[in-house]
Amino acid sequence: MYLIKHYVFVLFSMLALNGLAQNCNDTIYKGEGTFYGGIAGSSSGNCSLPVETGDYYHCAINNSQYDTSNACGSFVEVTGPNGTITLKVVDRCPECLPGDIDMTQEAFSEIANIEDGRVPISWRFVPANSNESITINFKTGSSEFWTAIQFRNIVHAIALMEYQKQDDSWQLINRELYNYFVEPFGIPSPMNLRITSVLGEQLIFDNITLNVNEDYNTGLQFSTPSECLEPLSIPEFKLEPIVLYPNPTQNVLNIKGGFDSWLLLDLNGKLIYKGNTKKIELQELTQGLYFLNIREQVIKVIKY
Repeated sequence: MYLIKHYVFVLFSMLALNGLAQNCNDTIYKGEGTFYGGIAGSSSGNCSLPVETGDYYHCAINNSQYDTSNACGSFVEVTGPNGTITLKVVDRCPECLPGDIDMTQEAFSEIANIEDGRVPISWRFVPANSNESITINFKTGSSEFWTAIQFRNIVHAIALMEYQKQDDSWQLINRELYNYFVEPFGIPSPMNLRITSVLGEQLIFDNITLNVNEDYNTGLQFSTPSECLEPLSIPEFKLEPIVLYPNPTQNVLNIKGGFDSWLLLDLNGKLIYKGNTKKIELQELTQGLYFLNIREQVIKVIKY
């Protein structure tokens, strides 16, 4: 997905439009790949997106880069020790570290040996390879008094969603963890809706009638700039040794090894500190688990 050249996807939402307008989504992330049963034949993933029976090309993304469902419906190109595969993000992996992706066993077997169980991966967000139009789904229970909207078949992830008020102004709608944009006071039907992709493109859907029984085919789709379609050269994944000491630590964390900068994140992926020093002062932090993002690695830090 997607924005300022950070490894913290949690910064994605409101900053994405400014950071990515007219730019390609070419950031390469690194982490660990694992596998789980997947959700083929259901919509039981955290994204509430239906997955067809027998479709194992989907995955759960780490909690930080799931970013309150902003990653839902996007596609990731994952490279492991044995190959590369493209997967749709339909679920969330709460226990995964930033950069990690949990995929189906069938998908995992195409990039690594099943017996390995956990392998280093490189990955990036890519446009969906689809000619389908975006469809609009109204969640069961939606009405003019409470309206929940989901967009499906998207080529690029959605950064913002708005509806047009009676005074012609646009009202931003919050996106919930289960991947529906929800207006708790409802939207009168028919309605005009506007979505903005993470690349900055806007689409407007006019006169949409609320219908919980059938998805609405918009006939529109996000475009992809030609320069964003060129393949990237993804380097071979190799973690260089970084030594942290003492770890666990009470007050000060020392870093041994060369690096340009680091990010210190809390358990939810929120940025706490950033810098380029060899020593990090932790006195003001509460006890608990933190993550140091350094030289494209994510390392656990325990403060006691």
